Amino acid sequence: MIVLGAGASASEGAPVQKDLFAEFFRTDSGYPRNPASIERLHRFFKQFFGVDIKGPVDGIIFPSFEEVLGILEIAIDRGESFKGYSAMIRSPDVQTIREDLIFLIALVLNRTLMEPKGYHRALVKRLTDEGRIRSTAFLSLNYDILIDNALTELHPEYDLDYRVEFTNYGRGHNWMRPRKERAIELYKLHGSLNWLYCPTCISLTLTPREREVARLVEEPVTCLDCGMSTVPIITPPTYLQGMENYFLLQIMRRAESALRHVKRIIFCGYSFPDADLLVRYMFKRVEMNFDPRPEIYVVNEYEGKKNEYRHIEELRYRRFFRDKDCVYYLNRTFRDFCRYGLGPGH
Repeated sequence: MIVLGAGASASEGAPVQKDLFAEFFRTDSGYPRNPASIERLHRFFKQFFGVDIKGPVDGIIFPSFEEVLGILEIAIDRGESFKGYSAMIRSPDVQTIREDLIFLIALVLNRTLMEPKGYHRALVKRLTDEGRIRSTAFLSLNYDILIDNALTELHPEYDLDYRVEFTNYGRGHNWMRPRKERAIELYKLHGSLNWLYCPTCISLTLTPREREVARLVEEPVTCLDCGMSTVPIITPPTYLQGMENYFLLQIMRRAESALRHVKRIIFCGYSFPDADLLVRYMFKRVEMNFDPRPEIYVVNEYEGKKNEYRHIEELRYRRFFRDKDCVYYLNRTFRDFCRYGLGPGH
């Protein structure tokens, strides 16, 4: 199984977490702006973090996207709020700010990844040439659809199986339900920008392209079943992740089941952060409950990476997994892995 973290998307041109807000709020960024949303976000960033997004943003230290979204998720889950912000569905409210932020990341990823460098496509092509595309499962911790598009565009003869049910399977010219004998499995534990969630009837709709999500800022998409508004389903790697959402919890359980049968887990662009507790819990369950235990490979080298970060990251993997001899921390970039594999001896 190949696990894709933020570094894999960053190699294609996506902004890293700490640069996401700066990318959007630059005055010359050219992103479409919803005046009401921008006004809410201006007030939110000013009151919560002392950041004025209406002025020049160069030099501003923004919080990360997942840090901000995580705070809001906790408030929503607990039914709590902050001074001047209601937890109820009225403006200004925590839920509305959360939706503003999700639409923001949809716009940023849509813009920055319109012309990716092609590494995910190179990965799919290499696995195809080696005759291993059908025997490889993918687990993505990213919200974008780089690997989704690479698989569907290079292999239209196969069915992309997200391991979750969508309301538009078999409706009109939409997606068909995956056939087991022709499926390639992709588990997206943090959700995806092309999954639209209806909180009214608790259902998911699958859109074929991220740009369909980006237009929600101007034109909300309604649920096929009940006609109410939908929102992209994404969640930060906090301890709450997936616990209150039936679909994400279902995907995590099915990913754990799939991991029981793999011989190798290859982590690409993933630093194995302490904050991603449910993901770490899943891998520990797999390691402890099933034999034989898989080999662990880490591919997360990049230009300018400091030896200090490299050392900390390697220790993080080695201290977590029990069988230290089965953990291989490689000096290999995601680009080289996509093109050439793990390298000699692996």
